[in-house]
Amino acid sequence: MFVALYPSKPEFKSIAAYPQFSTDISTADTGHEQAVSHGGAPAHITTTYNSIPYLEAIKLRGFLAKHKGRAKSFDLVLPVESHTYGDITGSTPRASALTPVGSNTLAVKDLAPNKLVRYDGEWLQFAGHSKAYMLTSDLVSDGAGNATATFEPSLYEQVLLNEQITIDEIVFHVRAKTDMSKMNLKPGQNYTFKIDFVEVIR
Repeated sequence: MFVALYPSKPEFKSIAAYPQFSTDISTADTGHEQAVSHGGAPAHITTTYNSIPYLEAIKLRGFLAKHKGRAKSFDLVLPVESHTYGDITGSTPRASALTPVGSNTLAVKDLAPNKLVRYDGEWLQFAGHSKAYMLTSDLVSDGAGNATATFEPSLYEQVLLNEQITIDEIVFHVRAKTDMSKMNLKPGQNYTFKIDFVEVIR
């Protein structure tokens, strides 16, 4: 099934992309706080446009209308956030073992040797999975091209032996968080507005 790609032009003025954890905090009489996590953490993405022309703004409005606001999902590639600052040249990473649901680490092979491939706080993804995961430590390969990826949240689906790992051009599968975004008109028929997205797990 074809999934639409959210327009890359015009570019966002600002972006915040982060895993949204579901955590309850309880406080004892002594003042001690205890945190309880409730499983997964879909990515939440907040974007803003700053003073874009009317004809560009209405195309975005039309795209959201076509997807019935938050009813339908689509793919989103983010500037900067979807791309690595690490050195991925020569890397075609794959999982070096079957890794079960709930894991927070995964063995990786077929990286270029002795490289910092992705940084702590960047994203990675697994072939056939729509979920994006955030690294919680640098992904650094050894002399044989092996590494251990540590990430949050825990795996939603198992990762198979030899399954390909995406380390650049991460695609977020999302829906809009609101049915339609309010656009503020500025002088010169320019619009400024914000769109929030939430990750959809297929």
